[in-house]
Amino acid sequence: FAAETCARRSGTMLTSRVAWAAAAAVALCAGRGGEAFSVSRVSRAGRAQGARAPRRSCVSMVKTQSDVVGAGTQVDAHDAVLCNREINLRQIDAIGFDMDFTLAQYETAFDLLAFEGAKEKLVTEMGYPEAVRDFKYDADTFTRGLIIDKAAGNFLKIDRHKYVRVASHGHKVLSSEDRKAIYRPSFEGTLEFKGSNFVKMDTLFHVVDASLFAQLVDLKDSDPAAVTKDFATMYKDVRACVDLCHRDGTIKDLVAQDPKPYIKEDPNLIPMLRAYKNAGKKVFLLTNSYWEYTNVVMNFLWGNDVENRDLDWIDLFDVVICGATKPHFLTDPYLNLFRVRTEDGTLENTDGAPETGVDEFLAKGKVFQGGNFRDLHRMLELSSGERLLYVGDHMYSDVLRTKRSLGWRTCLIIPELEHEIDTLNGNEELIDNIARLRREQYEKDLRVDDMVTHGDVDEEALSALDEAQAKIKEELRAANEAYHHAFHPTWGQLFKAGYQDSQFSKQVQTYACLYTGKASNLGHVAPLRHFRP
Repeated sequence: FAAETCARRSGTMLTSRVAWAAAAAVALCAGRGGEAFSVSRVSRAGRAQGARAPRRSCVSMVKTQSDVVGAGTQVDAHDAVLCNREINLRQIDAIGFDMDFTLAQYETAFDLLAFEGAKEKLVTEMGYPEAVRDFKYDADTFTRGLIIDKAAGNFLKIDRHKYVRVASHGHKVLSSEDRKAIYRPSFEGTLEFKGSNFVKMDTLFHVVDASLFAQLVDLKDSDPAAVTKDFATMYKDVRACVDLCHRDGTIKDLVAQDPKPYIKEDPNLIPMLRAYKNAGKKVFLLTNSYWEYTNVVMNFLWGNDVENRDLDWIDLFDVVICGATKPHFLTDPYLNLFRVRTEDGTLENTDGAPETGVDEFLAKGKVFQGGNFRDLHRMLELSSGERLLYVGDHMYSDVLRTKRSLGWRTCLIIPELEHEIDTLNGNEELIDNIARLRREQYEKDLRVDDMVTHGDVDEEALSALDEAQAKIKEELRAANEAYHHAFHPTWGQLFKAGYQDSQFSKQVQTYACLYTGKASNLGHVAPLRHFRP
């Protein structure tokens, strides 16, 4: 397998099975020229011209691990830091982190707080029927990277060309005919899936919204009299109720009482932050969560129990900004910066970060609320956005916006990578079978091409080839379907939509310089690492 060759050439200390799975995972997203990870993709147009099957991509994931801290260290595929775009950490002066779903990874119990709280509000405050109280949360039904068509009550998975590959109405998967009838490209052009009717599931926070909305769609379809609002209004109500749960204490008060059931412990997180600070980087925290909740979560990650919370964790950072209101923080240079009095959480005015005398400014307190990118750049004393690396989980406000607007270097956190790699690792035989069938399909296409091109058409031989091709096509269809379902029974692989890269994959390739399963994985590479794709 090409991936194992990559591993040997890079000197990476990976076991062969793990290297294979790691490399295959990335080829879904970072393969050169959009190649599929295990099977040679050749268009029929290419076959007709006698094109050779392209070689499998030698993927970048394995290469990124050759400079791990400590000689001879074995790096599990789950801990890999993957590279899309060359980045030399020696040229990075500051590294920043989002908190929710980045430094803090949440358990399903956290989602349940939002789900249960929101469905209660739908009944008591939005006038929905009692049947809503019977809704059950399933964290695995919907995945990040989907698009919600609010007006139609549909969920879509699109490829890099914005072609809808899979769709469901509520929980009901649409047939190919129904899907194409709604979303087929027309003479007017391809649907862009932009505007107020479409919501991109860019963050894991959206999974709760999707679960509630889908069940409301199902309820409306089964009993129109029970829910008279249109689909778009239903989604608006869901979003409002979930958001209210995050703001009114429904979620965060319970987390504050005992974070342990809701936040995953990661013993490698604090050492990673210290390693980058000790390497001379300025380390900052930039989160939309407000101070009180930020202090609760960071104390837990620091290792303090509820009774022994303190402010020692702040020393991990040069600057802490809470209540940042991203993405506005990244685009509006006029947002006011307030200093947080950490002893009681009250705010004091500032005139914004100064252009000189930064040390004196931060000596008065380095925890803030609000502000904007200019304040942050001044406090970090940066000469360019390219000298800052920001690590976050949100495709839009953490990665796409920072890259487009400010030129920041970016690292996207994708917790789903672990499942993708495990699934690849458990389906080697199926993957090999798909590769074999596609090779046979390609070889038989070439034989047909040769017969037609040279005018040497043997009707009996051609008929036999047609039968063989039909058989291979059916076997390949079944194998591809089994492979798709191995990742997810409805949506398949995160990074692929059919044989094409998914839209999520395209965005990762375009806007994420690095990506990995969890933030602490950055501790497995040297803080001065030079990443190359």
